[in-house]
Amino acid sequence: MPDVLIRDVPTEDLERIRAAAAARGVSLQSYLLDTVRAKARFVRRQEALDRTADRLRGRPEVPEAERAAVLEAVTEANDSRDDDLGGRLEP
Repeated sequence: MPDVLIRDVPTEDLERIRAAAAARGVSLQSYLLDTVRAKARFVRRQEALDRTADRLRGRPEVPEAERAAVLEAVTEANDSRDDDLGGRLEP
């Protein structure tokens, strides 16, 4: 795996990151690697959304009533799942 060197990190920022890593009980390297991986996942999702937007560009919009119905169905499914799990899900 390649290494990365970041120069000129402000001392205050580095101390906050070290404290956050310590609070999670992990090394600074592990904490930063998790952060880089999370950012990579975010970038991949953004790229997928951009590709989807490109494919949909020029198509007619979904009517608001249909959007509302889908969102309502998703909310109901989430509420049902929450009930199944004994109310352990947080909004």
